[in-house]
Amino acid sequence: MIETALVELIDRATAECAEQQRADLHGRLRQIRTRVLDPAQLVLIVGESKQGKSELVNAIVNAPVCASGEDVTTVVPTLVRHADEPSAMLVEHEPARGPAALERHPVPIERIRENLDRAVELGRPLTRGEVGLPRAVLEDGLVLMDTPGVGSVSSTLTTTTLAVAAEADALLMVSDATQELTTSELAFLKQVTALCPNVAVVQPKIDVTPHWRRVMEVNRKHLANAGITTKIFPVSSVVRMRAMQAKDGQLNAESGFPALLEYLRNEMAGKHAQLTRRLVAHNLAEVINQLTTSLKAELAAQNPRTAAETLVELETAQRRAEDLRRMAGRWQKTLSDGISELFADIEFDFRERSWAVMHQVNETFDEADPKEVWDEFIDWLNERLTDAIVQTFEWLDMRRERLAEQVADELRREYGDSLPDVERIRPPDPFDAVPKPKEPKSSDYPGLDQVLTSLRGSYGGVLMFGLITTMAGLPLMNVVSISAGLLLGSKSLKEEKDSRLRRRQTEARASVQRYVEHLVFQVNKEAKDAIRGVHRRLHEHFTQLTEEAQMEVSREIQNIKRSAERSAVDRDRRAREIKKKLEELAVLRQRASLLTQNRITAA
Repeated sequence: MIETALVELIDRATAECAEQQRADLHGRLRQIRTRVLDPAQLVLIVGESKQGKSELVNAIVNAPVCASGEDVTTVVPTLVRHADEPSAMLVEHEPARGPAALERHPVPIERIRENLDRAVELGRPLTRGEVGLPRAVLEDGLVLMDTPGVGSVSSTLTTTTLAVAAEADALLMVSDATQELTTSELAFLKQVTALCPNVAVVQPKIDVTPHWRRVMEVNRKHLANAGITTKIFPVSSVVRMRAMQAKDGQLNAESGFPALLEYLRNEMAGKHAQLTRRLVAHNLAEVINQLTTSLKAELAAQNPRTAAETLVELETAQRRAEDLRRMAGRWQKTLSDGISELFADIEFDFRERSWAVMHQVNETFDEADPKEVWDEFIDWLNERLTDAIVQTFEWLDMRRERLAEQVADELRREYGDSLPDVERIRPPDPFDAVPKPKEPKSSDYPGLDQVLTSLRGSYGGVLMFGLITTMAGLPLMNVVSISAGLLLGSKSLKEEKDSRLRRRQTEARASVQRYVEHLVFQVNKEAKDAIRGVHRRLHEHFTQLTEEAQMEVSREIQNIKRSAERSAVDRDRRAREIKKKLEELAVLRQRASLLTQNRITAA
């Protein structure tokens, strides 16, 4: 009965959206309708990449169902629900059977992550992975979904998460305790609360962050200043998993999970109807407000105007449309030129820094013996290269901010400060992908070889000086010839050692040169990938602003033309229609507001 009344309200609002040709609001309400008819209570686990979302899901259900780790990034959502027996499947769209058709392929639960990765690599139209587990926390209909990271250079992942947010009953925003909430995280929270008002913040990794309490207090202030009312749960997924393995209740309490699970049980699980009413009321209010604003603007335009007034308004709107087209061309050129410069400058910047390092390497091996300083030298080399990488990416991040400001300057007259929220570009760690430089092979010089080298050098000295002294009546082997042999033998040994040292130094320089060149290639690739991500994010942000403004101007021009074509009788009739529609929307808003009071009036 409650679901029927909610669906009726949503359908009424959806019909109004269709009448006003608001496809964006229409699609949003269709998603909400799907959630109302679904008895499961969907809780999204959202947040930026590398914050511990997947580990949190694994810790809640006490099973490694979601891929986690430093080198793992969630690309496809994974849904975890209750089942009598462990099970897993891949859910795919099947375009040939329509957009709503889904294909489900069962897979072994212990190989769910491997199958997800393979499906993504093969380019299959994967929608999500689904896992069923016999867990008490899921018995009351609670369903958890691990989502792709948001705020990253991949805008596709952010779009995927936001698309699911409108269908969720609640969200757990994950932001680890190593740092306070970032500007992009707060912006995402504001954005997502417009789609789903039931949000809590989870702060994992308290086991590796001694100052997590101070971070939590700072986060409370950030949330209050942003006008976001929510609870914060500090937890440790690692401690939770250890406690579950050891069945240690005290250790589990230290993990912080009992409070989070209590929240899930009492505030979410089993309260699908209440949360659904809140979700529907929130979204209906947002939609009705936008529809009402549009109708009031149209109502104001129904007042009789002279031909001169209409012409002035039309010319003004057309000039603004032309200005927007020119503005779009200018910011696109500014962005394109800036990105091209970044591609060229970033490669030169790191190569210049690597040349400075190689210059110091050459100076080092002009004097030092690689055999004696190799291990210490490698540590120094990696430290210097790490500093160079960090400096290059800090410079790249500064250039990214400057480019965003330059593009925004082209739009400042129309939008003011319209900078997008772009995550800071973090330096990569390419050392694992590059083979370590090899120590020169000619390091050993056995004692027997040294003796033979000395003998070869001394033989000529003894023979030469012996023959000279025989002319003075001395025997071939005498003090002079033997002394000369010892001197030349020592000189030959020293020259051979110097020659071997030079070969070792040359081999060391060549090995380090190859290592640095390979590292330069890896770093430049990472930098170019980051630049492409920045390009996509900036282009999407400013394109959205431009398209919204152009659509607004286009609607304004159409309204002016329609208004000019209408007679006074037509305008009066349309004004009455709009007033009646506003009254209907007011009634619909009132009925939607009663949802949060657990009261649903009849139509």
